[in-house]
Amino acid sequence: MPTQHGMRLRAGVVGCGGFAQAALIPAMRMAPIDLVAVCDRDLERAEACGRMLRTTAVYTSIDDLLAREQLDIVIMAIGPTVYPELAEKVMRAGVDVYVEKPPAVTVEKAHRMRDVSRETGRNLAVGFMKRFATGYRMAKELVSEPEFGKITHVTARICSGVWTPVWSNELTPFAFVLDHSVHYLDLIQFYAGPVASVTAELSQAKADRFGYAVLLRFQSGATGLLEISNYESRGVPNERIQLMGSEGRSVTVENVSRVTYTRDAVPMSQGRGFDPASDRVVWEPNMTNISPENSSLVHQGYVGEMRHLADMLLSNKPVKPDIADGIAAVQLAHSIVSSNGQRIEISR
Repeated sequence: MPTQHGMRLRAGVVGCGGFAQAALIPAMRMAPIDLVAVCDRDLERAEACGRMLRTTAVYTSIDDLLAREQLDIVIMAIGPTVYPELAEKVMRAGVDVYVEKPPAVTVEKAHRMRDVSRETGRNLAVGFMKRFATGYRMAKELVSEPEFGKITHVTARICSGVWTPVWSNELTPFAFVLDHSVHYLDLIQFYAGPVASVTAELSQAKADRFGYAVLLRFQSGATGLLEISNYESRGVPNERIQLMGSEGRSVTVENVSRVTYTRDAVPMSQGRGFDPASDRVVWEPNMTNISPENSSLVHQGYVGEMRHLADMLLSNKPVKPDIADGIAAVQLAHSIVSSNGQRIEISR
């Protein structure tokens, strides 16, 4: 159970790199989370992070962190090659865990993480923050309304630009799919449910430029088309998802911050005006308003993710997304890479 009489979480951060300092730590400051300790193998980096947080609880060993600090949760931003071992150590010490995506490189190791979570009764949250981004949250609310009907088709694309994940020695098609692209492998299942089968084709322009065209069948019967590549620049907007329903409606989210809701409108004809009950409507954030809620960390989902994490743990409720969601995304990543144009059935 959380300490502090259930009012705030006591958290330790493991991994004090640029991502943690730019995204996770600022987001936690907007949630009921007290960052009381930091840990990184690089002492200089750990001390710099400690100074930023104004804490003297600085460690280079996770064993020392767990032995000396009373924590409700350990938040890790290191990489999937080490999460399984470290997460197991933390959970066996009686502390909940959050790991950034993806939780593991292999499905087998992700399963082991799930088994330890069940055995110890500790929460193991996975950082799929896009579920909490403003536009994607709005889309979830819209497709959950009865008048939207059942999701029947999903089209999605994410083009992330070229970079090598810090946890990988080289940029391979698999490392590319399992890194930033894994967000969409989770997001499509967040909306349409588990994927039942996948057929994927790889294109490769250079050693470090590649993409996948992916055909999906969901367990619900819905179909999907997914495009993931690094053919474009990291400096341009690169995300789009469209969710189509059984009642002539669809929701489209472009680059997190633009939501288009299309209803079953009648065709335009002479003299027909705008019908607020059926015509297309568009939402964009009001960036002219000075508000913490207009922070990019809010609209990108990091703040909502940390608030949800704290709210669930403080109320003793299960956290989502969890390791089961992580397993589903890692399994889909492996299926895409191994498909080679053949249909892969995904077992659960």
